[in-house]
Amino acid sequence: MEEIKKTDLQELFTIREVSNLAGISEQEIIRLIMIKELKAVKIGRNIRISEMEFEIFSKRLCDAVENEHVRGAAEGQLKERVLYTAEQVAKILQLSIDNVWLLLQKGRLKGFKIRDGRSSWRIPAESLEEFITSRSGSSAVY
Repeated sequence: MEEIKKTDLQELFTIREVSNLAGISEQEIIRLIMIKELKAVKIGRNIRISEMEFEIFSKRLCDAVENEHVRGAAEGQLKERVLYTAEQVAKILQLSIDNVWLLLQKGRLKGFKIRDGRSSWRIPAESLEEFITSRSGSSAVY
């Protein structure tokens, strides 16, 4: 994410606004920003999506849906698996990295280690979604 100045501002949307406009969950919007599928800017501690970037994203989303309808559900097609680091999960959940490590060690958040060391944890997107859903008491909609 890039920092911008107030003088560069155009119409900016919050993550919640983009979620409502696109009809997908806030967690998915955050995930798309983290994997750089949706460009966002940081203003102080806040994350915003410009109107232009949202339009580009919307067009890509509509094209993908249209292409999926044309192709149909291809059998045996592999879905890209998204893995987060413990540091990324800490940012998403707004927790300290130590708390995320504790959740992982106690098994309350599912993940796996790729090597020795604390920063070697990887958390699948599905596990993060399950954790968020279980903690919020509401189901995420994609």
